[in-house]
Amino acid sequence: MSTQAPHHTTIKLLGPSCLLVGSNLVQHVPANFFRIAAYLILSPPERVQARSRTAALFWPNADDGKAAANLRQAVARIRHVQEENGFTLIEANISTLHLTPNDDVYCDLIELSRHIEGEVALSPLQLARIYGGELLADQDSSSEEFEDWLSSRRNELLLHAVDGIAEGMRAGAGLNHAERSICARRLLELDPYREDAVCVLMEEAAERRHYGRVTELYTSMRSVLSKELGIEPSPETRALYTSLMETVR
Repeated sequence: MSTQAPHHTTIKLLGPSCLLVGSNLVQHVPANFFRIAAYLILSPPERVQARSRTAALFWPNADDGKAAANLRQAVARIRHVQEENGFTLIEANISTLHLTPNDDVYCDLIELSRHIEGEVALSPLQLARIYGGELLADQDSSSEEFEDWLSSRRNELLLHAVDGIAEGMRAGAGLNHAERSICARRLLELDPYREDAVCVLMEEAAERRHYGRVTELYTSMRSVLSKELGIEPSPETRALYTSLMETVR
């Protein structure tokens, strides 16, 4: 699935969850469509789960029969959404749930997971665009068991995104100044304590002779580090700020 090709169906699970058919937002999509999709996508390599295990994860306090009935109802709703909108992502048989996306279905989490698994290599800029936020960011809480699973996966995905985006700021990454700045801004949104991202943005502002912006960036970072962590910027960050500001004296 190329991130550049047009897709009939777009499923976003990173950040606010949504289903788009063409450019139209599909309303009233069952929450379990997004949850089960995420669960299957992050069940490599086959992306298959037993119905019994899935039912126990989502309805751990129900007896086996009730949990199985709840899952049947969820699957029926998922099937209805897919048939109504002309795409396939999740299928089920008597014993399993499995992922079988159409060629014209794009899902941000599938793309990121393929990158993590080494099937595709996404650039830092692509990662900055694809990682829209934490997994299932706007979904209400589900069972405690599922929330534990979700919390762990959110942390793993965030670390992969942060590490990949940070690569774009490093010397030799092959990005121009504007592209490095895009990576730096996205990195700061994900991790407000990244001094290396602030340094990239200060250098960009200084090149444009926006020295007020240099001071703003440094002062903001210093305030965040002091209030949240009780520390000062590193000697390297302080030295860079001093060096950049010397040109206006």
